Amino acid sequence: MKTKKWMCIIAAAAVMMTSSSCHDWGEMDPPAANDVYPTLENVAQYTFEDEILDPMLFKTGSYTGTDIPELVTDDTKGQVLYLNHGYVTMTNPLVAVTCQNGVSLTFWMKQDVAMTDDAEEVAPEQDLTGALIGFTNANDTGRLFFTANGWLSYSGIDGEWSENDPSQYKTGYITPGEWHYVALIVRDNGYGLYVDGERKTDKVVTDFDCSKLVKFMNKVSTLYIGKGSDTETAPWMIDDLKIYRNQITDKEIARPNMGGGSGPGGFDFGSFDFVTDPMIPNIGSPDCTAGWWQEFSNYYRIPAETNLRLSFTNHTSGGGNWNNWNLCLCTDAERGAEGYEEYFVIRSDLYGWGGAYNGDNFSNTGYGDWDKFRADMEGAEVVIDITRSGAEIFVKATATCKDGTVYVENFHAECGDGSQVVRAFLIVDGSYLEMHTDDIIAYLPVEISNTTVGATDNSTGWWQEFSDYFTITPGVNLNLSLINHTSGGGNWNNWCLCACTDAERGGDGYEEYFVVRSDLYGWGMSYIGDKWTSSGYDDWDKFRVDMEGAAVNVKVERNGATVTYTSVAVAPDGTVYTESLPAECGDGSQTIRAFLIVDGSHFVLNPSECYIYVPVYK
Repeated sequence: MKTKKWMCIIAAAAVMMTSSSCHDWGEMDPPAANDVYPTLENVAQYTFEDEILDPMLFKTGSYTGTDIPELVTDDTKGQVLYLNHGYVTMTNPLVAVTCQNGVSLTFWMKQDVAMTDDAEEVAPEQDLTGALIGFTNANDTGRLFFTANGWLSYSGIDGEWSENDPSQYKTGYITPGEWHYVALIVRDNGYGLYVDGERKTDKVVTDFDCSKLVKFMNKVSTLYIGKGSDTETAPWMIDDLKIYRNQITDKEIARPNMGGGSGPGGFDFGSFDFVTDPMIPNIGSPDCTAGWWQEFSNYYRIPAETNLRLSFTNHTSGGGNWNNWNLCLCTDAERGAEGYEEYFVIRSDLYGWGGAYNGDNFSNTGYGDWDKFRADMEGAEVVIDITRSGAEIFVKATATCKDGTVYVENFHAECGDGSQVVRAFLIVDGSYLEMHTDDIIAYLPVEISNTTVGATDNSTGWWQEFSDYFTITPGVNLNLSLINHTSGGGNWNNWCLCACTDAERGGDGYEEYFVVRSDLYGWGMSYIGDKWTSSGYDDWDKFRVDMEGAAVNVKVERNGATVTYTSVAVAPDGTVYTESLPAECGDGSQTIRAFLIVDGSHFVLNPSECYIYVPVYK
């Protein structure tokens, strides 16, 4: 996994809201108004995957004078930062942004346990006072730190505040000798602490103005790892430290999966039954005479923290704004059966109802001319993304019409406690839907630590810069989306992809099934060059020019032992290059990894379109 220096990543788009009132069925809704809500932003992420700690980013120190932090390999987490009687000092990344309504940190940590001479673990006196994370100003007249007791302590010229001081109370929140995922939220009115996704404390503070803490963390110059309190911090490990300029959501609080293949709730993503009934390829009748609540799609079951994409062609009678697709989100039960309840039903014309429905939760682009809308929706290609984040369910429906007009409808609602399986289904009303069954998928986002890979002047040479590793378990597929940039010197000066065993590059067990380039070339133990299929590759001079700024979609699909690579690159002038290669990789039961490489090039990943997925209709 290539390194990850601090940077700004948009983690959730600003929500633009539109107001609506209670209308009669089918009445035209007014145009949307706009209102901006806070944007969740991960301003820094440290994954400690470089070969060495970057001295331009990290300054190491030692409590003993000799023991300084170092990168080590942990059996569970891989490469991590080990603070063995030492600490790290760095520039506080929050000074480059404006914090909104709080500051949040998430990280993995493990405190050392004591060992006897015969290598048996013993119960040590756990370090509850040494700072895990600390903030301080340049002249050290103020500080804020956090310890393994959940002790959050602040002292500054504007006052002092402390919670969970271990001299008064030992919480037991974080046990030594094992990895824990910690999420800390400091708000203007209080704070919250979550360990392994479980709430340990989340309170409104009434005896102190906690906005002082947020302002302090926003403006002070120095961030410590392993320093900040009055005592030395005992040896511990840290990995995947993320810092946000506002309050994180349930999605960031939830304990990430430490391995591949399982969903956030622990279910087997590759074998979950997202749809149980036989395929319904089309909904309604082609003459659009099916009335309301008469014809339905399959039920699509969606577990917690999982996303669903529906794709279809919409047909309409054109009589009313509502004579198009309709979507229902409900409990995991049959319509009308015991336990069946509707969270919400929404239509393509910014209207809906249901137990969790709030009309203020719509936003849109493209809407405004309803006469044109009714005409445009005939033959429109529609993609609906349903995403789950804790209790919140988000719907984004994008309709691309024959004349190129695009309508985007966004809606969100809080549905239950977020842990339950929900169902989605489509309904017609004077309409007819042709389902694109091959494009109906369940998907999970993959973590993108660094969206830009390679020097932006395209000077990075071969095998020097890499994307993250993407883990692909049996039966699961990978989708990556990027914008390619090239020096233009050779056909090969673009992105490349490697599929390998589940091991670190150059480490024990590392072998390459195949490495492929964008110019129909590759190698590796499973590579067979005469299995390429392609289209568009007719003029190599034009190809080298076209690949500058090309929008590229890469898929790695698994079917038993067969792993198929496919890429579609669309040049700025619209020229399309497609290449595909199947390879027999192992016996199909093993986990594999994929990663991207640059060579006289660089690329920028689109995190919203980078995910692992399974087809709903398997």
